[in-house]
Amino acid sequence: MKPAVLTVPAEASAPRPPSHPLGGRRAWTVWGVAALAYLIAFFHRTSLGVASLAAQQRFGVGATALSMFVILQLGVYLAMQIPGGLMADRFGPRRMIGVALVIMALGETVFAFATAMPLAIAGRVLVGLGDAMTFLNIIRLIAAWFPRRRFALLTAMTAMVGSLGQVAGTVPLSAGLHAYGWTRTFVGISVISGAMAVVVWLFVRNHPGAPMERSISLSGTSDEKKGSALADIRAVFAARGTRTGLWTHFTLSSFTVLATLWGYPYLVKGLGMAPGPARLILTLGAATPMVAAPLLGWFAGRRPDLRGRLITSAVITLAVAWLVAITWPGGHLPAPLALLLVLINAVGSAASMLAFDLARDSNPPERGGVVSGIVNLGGFSSTITGLLTAGVLLDATGGGYGPTAFQVAFIPITGLVVIGAVRVTMLMRRSRPGR
Repeated sequence: MKPAVLTVPAEASAPRPPSHPLGGRRAWTVWGVAALAYLIAFFHRTSLGVASLAAQQRFGVGATALSMFVILQLGVYLAMQIPGGLMADRFGPRRMIGVALVIMALGETVFAFATAMPLAIAGRVLVGLGDAMTFLNIIRLIAAWFPRRRFALLTAMTAMVGSLGQVAGTVPLSAGLHAYGWTRTFVGISVISGAMAVVVWLFVRNHPGAPMERSISLSGTSDEKKGSALADIRAVFAARGTRTGLWTHFTLSSFTVLATLWGYPYLVKGLGMAPGPARLILTLGAATPMVAAPLLGWFAGRRPDLRGRLITSAVITLAVAWLVAITWPGGHLPAPLALLLVLINAVGSAASMLAFDLARDSNPPERGGVVSGIVNLGGFSSTITGLLTAGVLLDATGGGYGPTAFQVAFIPITGLVVIGAVRVTMLMRRSRPGR
């Protein structure tokens, strides 16, 4: 196993000071543009949520087939996490975010004109590919442009901005589909993504001026790159903080299941809500991380010693909420409890950003892309499993979308959350001093 070493350009005989101060005006401009790109990526990720019933009618598919749209999209996202992390460390955030936006624009264009499943799936796969490369690179930018004490806050604020994209994917997207139809709405989304790629190229820079740290896996022969890349991955995964971050993200990502696909059908078909209140609940859920994420990030930055307690409280509360949902008599959860279930999931989604802060503390900065990719593996593996099993079980129970059918469909999701909560709690206890 070859140790990872740092290299700098040959012309740099001595470290150059940054051209711009860490956390200064230029840093905020770079982050702001990148965060807007993440807003668009998050919108793409969740755009099938309120459009799920319309998609069923357009393509004439059932619950399992409908799940495949999101599962393949997120499956590509999942598969690209470690390769995407290596590319983030190799090519830099500016180039990768721009390419990601172009790929998502192409995917939404294909999806806009699709009238059959194969072409529609191809469009969602492209969306997942572009989405996979966005967040990792923004985390890389935060680490390069801001001092360490602001990392948790900026990561949480990025999640907050992403939540705006999720909000746009509820009522505004529903209104657009109603007013302009399927094709024009999704073509409009792709045009916005393409324009944002130009903005990223104009305003984003990889670092404040000094050469960006790179591992030996980014230079040398192909054998050296491959060997060192594997060594980097092993070293990152061996760190307890990385594993704790992975399991934290695994446990606290169930909100994505509700936001991307099954939340709206569950509220409307399963619980009998009118479409308006159902969209309002999902909008409130999407907006909750906008408040919760910055507060959690600010607090974690000031009191990093309490991050473990915050995360443990979040995973246990989320597990209890899902257990109540699947064991409620008759399955017809009262509206206030349904709202509470959505909000608890949304707060958990905000708390999942602390996973990246934990993992970053356990690894050197030049491996930041790989670190974020491995942490993301946890969240999106549980999300894909939950989406797939829910669709299969809904079809297996007759496809009626009744309250008891959703209770059955949500059993695997609840099981994943409970398993994750136990694992996170164990890792947190082991990491205490003296253990």
